[in-house]
Amino acid sequence: MKNLMRLIGLMTFFVAFANVNALSSVHNTTVEDSIQVWTSPDLVDIASTLVSAYVINNPEAKINVREVPANVVTNMTEESGNIGLITKNYLPIESNENIWKMAVGRDIIVPVMNSENPFLVELFKRGISPEELAAVFTNTGKPMWGNLLNNDQSNIVNCYSISNESYKPYLEEFLQTELHKIKGKDVLGIDEMLQEIYNDKYSLGFCRLADIIDFESQEIKEGISLVPIDFNGNNKVDFAENIYNNSNTLERGVWIGKYPKVLYSNIYTVASKQPIKSDELAFLKWVVTEGQQYLFEAGYSELILSERQSKVQKLYAHQIPIIDVNKPKQAISPWFVIVLIITGIYIVYFVLTHFQLKNPDVVVDKTSKPKVFRESTVVAPNGFFFDKTHTWAFMEKDGYVRIGINDFLQHVTGAITKVKLKNSGEFVKKGEPLLALIQQGKQLNIHSPISGKIKEVNAQLNDNSSIINSSPYSEGWVYVIESSNWLKEIKSFFMGETYNEWIKNEFSRLKNFFSSTIKLDIPNHLQLVFQDGGEMNDGPMENFGPEVWEEFQSQFINRIK
Repeated sequence: MKNLMRLIGLMTFFVAFANVNALSSVHNTTVEDSIQVWTSPDLVDIASTLVSAYVINNPEAKINVREVPANVVTNMTEESGNIGLITKNYLPIESNENIWKMAVGRDIIVPVMNSENPFLVELFKRGISPEELAAVFTNTGKPMWGNLLNNDQSNIVNCYSISNESYKPYLEEFLQTELHKIKGKDVLGIDEMLQEIYNDKYSLGFCRLADIIDFESQEIKEGISLVPIDFNGNNKVDFAENIYNNSNTLERGVWIGKYPKVLYSNIYTVASKQPIKSDELAFLKWVVTEGQQYLFEAGYSELILSERQSKVQKLYAHQIPIIDVNKPKQAISPWFVIVLIITGIYIVYFVLTHFQLKNPDVVVDKTSKPKVFRESTVVAPNGFFFDKTHTWAFMEKDGYVRIGINDFLQHVTGAITKVKLKNSGEFVKKGEPLLALIQQGKQLNIHSPISGKIKEVNAQLNDNSSIINSSPYSEGWVYVIESSNWLKEIKSFFMGETYNEWIKNEFSRLKNFFSSTIKLDIPNHLQLVFQDGGEMNDGPMENFGPEVWEEFQSQFINRIK
């Protein structure tokens, strides 16, 4: 009984403290007179359009817009109290990690062809590599389709590109060549480009994705098809490259990192710190929701629906609910709430005491509760080096390096049912795909933490992949590698306390990934991930399909790229 009274006293104090702070935060919330928006030179038109449209829909809003020179952008990102609209070309590299930024749209360049191309089916099976496209677009003679398809087809590949300065950086970087070396016919605009493609079933061209999407249907215009890019050059469109069937699939592929980064640029809103004022948040929310139509009309690609929802949730993730002071509401005394809580505690205590007296032999069954996945459950042995791709490396006495996946990752995936391994004798580079973890058809591609020659492969994994889960640091090791650059590559690894701190951050990102980034059709589906109180169940990824695994791959595994 004494413990109960102490609990009541503590709750009384904390509730009173919480109410005082909540009331204080409400009274301290102010609405600014205006929002200060600045823009880099290349986005002046769209910035003005967005602001004008927002003010029309929200007449009470006051927004000032101004263009800043390129050499002033860095200073603007460091100043508090304003919001910028810029592309990645103006994003200051030196302060990239220190500023707040949020993508609100994209400029996506895509290769296109005629839907009646006789080789369409074959192209969607094999794709065209960046090197093959470069060879065609820089050919001074008459390139043939046989060169692309590795057969005897003699039809000429007719190449087209738009004479527009904004396209140059994309094509130069993607084709790995100087712009003056790019051959083919230059056209003045998208209308002429599309007309050439319509009239020539053997043609190829580059244009903006938004320019080939029909406004009414939001699908790719009839007669035009995307050209699948075989990014890894293995002469087939892999599962991870299969994003070219329609515009929605491609835009989602861009979001989760499946599309070549050199062919698109994010449009960012930036600030020195994440905006927290109500008027700024309202404007940013509008930009990533209703305002998307104006980006499309200006030739940019919109965010996909799940990405919009994710960004809105992140904007308001740390906000305390604000009472609308403009609407008179009957105030509820904090002490009234305290009395209700204390009364509830007494009632619960009485019921539990009475129940136990009546049923002294009742035992709570705890066996049905799922295992909890928390920071304290993650094992990190001493002497191991850990990489950001959730792999580990350990230097053996003979100088070889044993590697595997970390305990955090096996807890996230749950039971691994199959692995795909490389062969002994193969050479791997740091950051390149090393093995695949498979669970009932769902797959994660893990990247190598080091460079070197594979000396030994853990053959046990082929017969019993579950030892990765039960013993990731001993029996569940993956390879022994003869490292070629050990001393340089270990500089980026974590050990000891630094690794523990990093894992804490990964837990925070993981919870945000499940609660904010992933949008589920079934509202109660998140109960499969989180228990009451916000604790995470062990193996949370077991309950999700391939799309969620792909997004996890993009956000947690592909971080070395």
